[in-house]
Amino acid sequence: NVDFDAAIGRIKPMHCINNAPIALGGDKLFGYLGEAGIPYSRMHDTGGNYGGACFVDIANVFPDFNADPDDPQSYDFAFTDWLFASLHKQGVKPFYRLGATIENQHRIKAYRIYPPADNMQWARICAGIIRHYNEDWAEGFRYGIEYWEIWNEPDNEPAIADNPMWKGTKEQF
Repeated sequence: NVDFDAAIGRIKPMHCINNAPIALGGDKLFGYLGEAGIPYSRMHDTGGNYGGACFVDIANVFPDFNADPDDPQSYDFAFTDWLFASLHKQGVKPFYRLGATIENQHRIKAYRIYPPADNMQWARICAGIIRHYNEDWAEGFRYGIEYWEIWNEPDNEPAIADNPMWKGTKEQF
């Protein structure tokens, strides 16, 4: 039963988007997000043809997996910092996917969708990213990012050979 005369709180906004309208590296379309009141932008497969090797993904932000995750110099936050600052100006919060962009041509060769060689190292890298955006670490920010997704669709396809997002087992995930 629904009592339309009884207010019980705010309705959770559900008009979020995947990514942001990155147009050839510019933010000229971002104002539309603010006008529409978009509350969240999920960072998954960010950048596409115009920056896919620069934004968000673990391998983009931390290019040398063997580097020291406690050293700010091991990270390349430049593109993701720009993206998040542009979103922040519009009142849009990032929903950060910690992982790798889909590799649609994985059957030719998969690059970044294999399980991490060292789960503890991967976790320390993720912690550095989280600290950068939420705790002002490494000349970072205090964005208060609430939503953090670990990888993406490890069960996208039942057979590992067919999965363009995770080349590992369920147990490895």
